[in-house]
Amino acid sequence: MGGFLSCYLPSFLSYWIAERLADFFFFFARGKYIGYKRAILNNIALILDKRKRERKNRKIALLIYRNFARYLREFLWLPKLSTSRFFRQVTPVGVENLDYALSKRKGTVLLSIHFGNWEWGGIGLALAGYKMNFLVRPHKNAFTNRLFNEIRSAKKIKVISINQLKQVIKALKRNEVVAILADEENKEGVKVDLFNQKVMLASGPFKLAYRMKALISPAFMIRDRKTGKQKGVVESPIEVNTHLSQEEAVRQAAQKFARVMEDYLRYYPDHWLLLEDKKKIDITNG
Repeated sequence: MGGFLSCYLPSFLSYWIAERLADFFFFFARGKYIGYKRAILNNIALILDKRKRERKNRKIALLIYRNFARYLREFLWLPKLSTSRFFRQVTPVGVENLDYALSKRKGTVLLSIHFGNWEWGGIGLALAGYKMNFLVRPHKNAFTNRLFNEIRSAKKIKVISINQLKQVIKALKRNEVVAILADEENKEGVKVDLFNQKVMLASGPFKLAYRMKALISPAFMIRDRKTGKQKGVVESPIEVNTHLSQEEAVRQAAQKFARVMEDYLRYYPDHWLLLEDKKKIDITNG
């Protein structure tokens, strides 16, 4: 139903419906959605000054719900969205940074978080001619998983499951781009300072770059709050220092990424669409 409404209703109406559904789930959270709401509020508290009032936090949390609904609507809209129309909605910025990373002939790890419409960011690069691979965690629902992967594949994305490390290595050896999200829940992580607090990022992308001597290209999608149009920004690449031990090199590279991440979260807190509480870290390892 979501796919049908996204593709065949006028854009203003499908966005309106998506946002009203988001409002419903925000104000009438039940079951697992209570946990999602709590996680979002805690993540906002991590970003904002502690003196901010709870009312302000709830207002931003509602905007996050609406942005998540926009993201889903836009993803389901892709089958009916031509390339020319797509690029009327999205402007790639900083692709020279990606070109520089690829010039090293080691592939590149395009690293982001659940920020804005991250799917459109990678798809925009694929439609612009870059060889794009998405490293993804499969959805629990097989139908949903198949639907998402079919939409990605139709837009020139090669989908790699998180348990297919050999495929990731092959893609980097072919000097392709592997897009990964660093803020997903992961058994293995690296602790970083984010807004003067300890949080956990996935260590896998940094270990992969260390092993393959690939550069890391931080990338973020920004939505204009007035027009709704978006920019996909590729930042200057991060080099993982292979002269250090893996543990120290990973820690330093992850902290550099956290600093970039911090800048985007500071100015666009309503873009962080993560449904996990980043303040809950494993304290048993120090």
